[in-house]
Amino acid sequence: MGRASPHQVSAFTDRGRLFLSLSLDIQTRLADALRRRGKASMALAGGSTPAPLYEALSHASLAWDKVSITLTDERWVSPADPASNEHLIRNVLIKDRAAGAIFCPFKTKHAHASGGAPVTERRIARILPFDVCLIGMGADGHIASLFPAAEGYEAAMDPQASCKVAVIHAPGAAGAAERLSLTLSGLLSSRQIVALFVGQDKFDVYSEAKAGVGRSPLRNLLAQDKVPVHVFWAP
Repeated sequence: MGRASPHQVSAFTDRGRLFLSLSLDIQTRLADALRRRGKASMALAGGSTPAPLYEALSHASLAWDKVSITLTDERWVSPADPASNEHLIRNVLIKDRAAGAIFCPFKTKHAHASGGAPVTERRIARILPFDVCLIGMGADGHIASLFPAAEGYEAAMDPQASCKVAVIHAPGAAGAAERLSLTLSGLLSSRQIVALFVGQDKFDVYSEAKAGVGRSPLRNLLAQDKVPVHVFWAP
């Protein structure tokens, strides 16, 4: 995929410092986008790890009515389901000062993700490129819902693909097997990718990916030369 992109690692001794630093970093990026273009957008990960970050951002003093927020991936469940990433964002981030943010959901009323994918594709097309794309990483190395063993994974990992979202079927994945995820092309439709993870096990997966080994799709992000990647990590 060419020479490695410029990327950096910010390691912290504790998670409190990590979330404070990352919150300030994202606020700075959004404020800069608002100043330059009058609007900003970000794609956010689900899961339990980023919840303290979203809580901190909800209190940030920004022109949130000009900030569009979407997801990196979504389980095909009701937005009222606690397993829904939309549920997390609406309840933890889009409140207090951030209550006026514009949310672009992945989930539609279609029975299956395959029916909703074209709608979601159109929704996020209006807010590309993302000023910030925040990804997490599972212990198995997956990012967004890009599970290496999942149905739909190979097509979703084509960096030249025109589709920014893909239907992923990952039997055994927590919450739901049926999902929509940003593709590699969708992740790379960003001005900055931020990878947030905690724990030594995930740092070991990151180290493998950086070395170009292992199965994590994070390898592809670290090997590309299009978008800078900033890793935030704490034990």
